[in-house]
Amino acid sequence: MIFLDANVIYEAMRLAIKSGDKDRYVTQLYQVNHLLYTAMLQEAFREGSYKPEKGNKFVLKERGKTRFVTNNKMVDKVVNHMICDEILTPALKRFLIHDNGASQKGKGVSFHRVRFETHLRDYFKRYGTNKGYILLGDFSGYYANIRHDICGKVLAHFLKRSGFDREDLAMAWRILTGIFNTFRVDVSRFSDDEIRVMYTSKVDAMLNYGVDETLLTGEKFLNKGVDIGNQTSQNIGVIFPYRLDNYVKIVAGIKGYGRYTDDFYAIASDRETLKNLLEGLKDIANKYGIIINKRKTRIVKLSSFYRHLQNGYSLTETGRVIRKINPKSITRERKKLKAYKRLINTGRITLDEIENIFKSWICGNYQRMSHWQIYNMYQLYIKLFERKPKWKKKRRTTHARLRWLMEHSSPSWNLTATTL
Repeated sequence: MIFLDANVIYEAMRLAIKSGDKDRYVTQLYQVNHLLYTAMLQEAFREGSYKPEKGNKFVLKERGKTRFVTNNKMVDKVVNHMICDEILTPALKRFLIHDNGASQKGKGVSFHRVRFETHLRDYFKRYGTNKGYILLGDFSGYYANIRHDICGKVLAHFLKRSGFDREDLAMAWRILTGIFNTFRVDVSRFSDDEIRVMYTSKVDAMLNYGVDETLLTGEKFLNKGVDIGNQTSQNIGVIFPYRLDNYVKIVAGIKGYGRYTDDFYAIASDRETLKNLLEGLKDIANKYGIIINKRKTRIVKLSSFYRHLQNGYSLTETGRVIRKINPKSITRERKKLKAYKRLINTGRITLDEIENIFKSWICGNYQRMSHWQIYNMYQLYIKLFERKPKWKKKRRTTHARLRWLMEHSSPSWNLTATTL
């Protein structure tokens, strides 16, 4: 049985520590006593007494959005790694379309962006023109509105077809049931009629934010929503709308389609095809309790300028794909650098940490930035911290072009760093 294998538990612990904060006291305590915790987990699995606990929720504000993020206890993180790495991920991945790019090994944002550009170029190769249309869609309040009953049926359907041992599947399902119980939202302060409406309408992820704790008595719960920060939520977010993916790829026969969690796109030669496709998607989404965002979902021309996953794109008459970074991303990073300057003066962050953050950001974004933007970001960094970023020998050749772009300005600009 997978859950009784000490090697599996140890590997899950190693990954949980690697993905978390190694300097936290609870993490170091678990690492020092990992043999004892491993034996305790084995006994809990053998007796069926393991029960996941609610994690600590904290508020995260990012790009104008306020949301709850859950930080689970170390033991629960280890179990989450076990059930995801050993059961959920291998069981679900073979039922996903290739262009579903989120939270999978070998995939991610970069993979999805490459596939997006590939589909644009494939369209031009097929039709020889940029006169076409693209449907850009988004799910509204995706994670907070996943219904547990429907999601449970989806997971059970694929786990039965996975071919895993029955005892492992039974244990995995018992653990998943406990995890879903931690996802429940306390709605004791609402009437039964109001709760029934919540199951068929959008629920705010911050429903209990700032609410007096005395009103959260635990008498009534809403079985809806999954916690951001829990590893199992990643698998759930990837597989839950699988029917929408299959409808577009198989039923509608549109190959230029991809989805990254709650963002999706579809490419076709005429607007009517995409309108009919959207209506079909809405019908399936309603059955699964998924809410398609009316404000963000739109159909635009391929030749126009549109944004997807914080990048701007356009397909030219010659088949070239123009790719630009969202200017707001650069503005946000410049503000962060200036904030880091204030933090370093108070001793809350070190210069080496700031340097690593800056190099990580610019290495991940420079291919979508203009020479002007790269040079100005580099000059701002030097102006604030009075030193150049240091590169390891292995990285010098890898990012040789980036380093050259950062250090050289174009004579035609006739500008200097004083204009920053």
